[in-house]
Amino acid sequence: MTETSEFYRNLDSSGDFDSISDGRDYAPLPDNWTILISDVVNSTGAIERGEYKSVNMVGASSIIAVLNGCAGFEVPFIFGGDGGVIAVPPGALKAARTRLASLQDQCENLFGLTLRAAAIPVRELRNAGTDVKVRKFQLSQNNHLAMFAGGGLELADQWLKDEAETAWHLTPDDAGKSLDLGGLSCRWQPLAARNGVMLTIILQTTGDKITPSNVSKNLARILGKPIDDCAPVQNSNLKLSSFNSPSLSMERAALRGRYGRYGAFAWTMLTYAVQALAERYNRKYAEYNAPRYREELKANTDFRKFDGALRLVIDVTEQKADEIEKYLDEGFRSGDLNYGTWRSDAALMTCLLFDLAQSLHVHFIDGSEGGYTKAAKAMKARIPAKDSDVR
Repeated sequence: MTETSEFYRNLDSSGDFDSISDGRDYAPLPDNWTILISDVVNSTGAIERGEYKSVNMVGASSIIAVLNGCAGFEVPFIFGGDGGVIAVPPGALKAARTRLASLQDQCENLFGLTLRAAAIPVRELRNAGTDVKVRKFQLSQNNHLAMFAGGGLELADQWLKDEAETAWHLTPDDAGKSLDLGGLSCRWQPLAARNGVMLTIILQTTGDKITPSNVSKNLARILGKPIDDCAPVQNSNLKLSSFNSPSLSMERAALRGRYGRYGAFAWTMLTYAVQALAERYNRKYAEYNAPRYREELKANTDFRKFDGALRLVIDVTEQKADEIEKYLDEGFRSGDLNYGTWRSDAALMTCLLFDLAQSLHVHFIDGSEGGYTKAAKAMKARIPAKDSDVR
């Protein structure tokens, strides 16, 4: 068997999001890799109960749990709001399965939510007529995100949620005794919309007339500026939460597996104090360099990404949100795309910190009140509505 563990590490990265969202130059994942996929059961219900931050924490936890079990391997991952996807090579599979199953087993105790998870071989997704291909999107010098194409993740999500398709589902028997979520961080207040609306968008093109890149360019035309200028994170809305905030309580709970109950409290208290002091005086203390970190943070978010669908969280005015939704609706009615949107007054950010000294950190963005979950629900509801119009 050909050694493939270095496949993702050896991929070239690109900062050209337009070419990435068009699905060009993607590399097929090796047949012997496995897709680990998870999502919160009834995330819509949890969001309606106001638990949308907990939902995001579980989604991010599913990624960091696997990454902490893949030491020495570089693997692609993507955050979905209420879950995550990570692709792993054979040498990392045993540890990755165990870590994700451990999170599934302890999720209700940690976050009050139920997680479902599966480990699906790439070759099985190909045998079913789809593919799993990947590219690297460069965020900054030391950080990148994975983008996926080929339809395989959509099928994996269907198998995950199909109660009759249990062959790949993880069970309590797969879980280990310990759970390491070290690196998970949630210390920033919700990112208030500076322009009035935080607009979450999910869209898929459905014909040959337009591509996601065409859509991105038209969105920039409507906005009158590059989409990057509408990124949710700016210096003006980056504000630390208090140490007693619910989000930090969740972070402390998540770190118990690495540090123990009292160790997690001491660790978060110490690192939070250093961070708060550095932020107050805008300087460097220990490994935390406040001005540099904020600039890196703005670059290292996933406010736009592609996994077969184009996903965006952007800060816009009410008028621009109206114009964008009108444009998307016209595309839907012409058969060129399907979409879902959600409007809120803020975005939520959940962070993965790998090595601050080496500037290794990425930050997951979702519209508040369950942005991606609500947008996906609107997208699914739109297809029957169109069928009714036709009839």
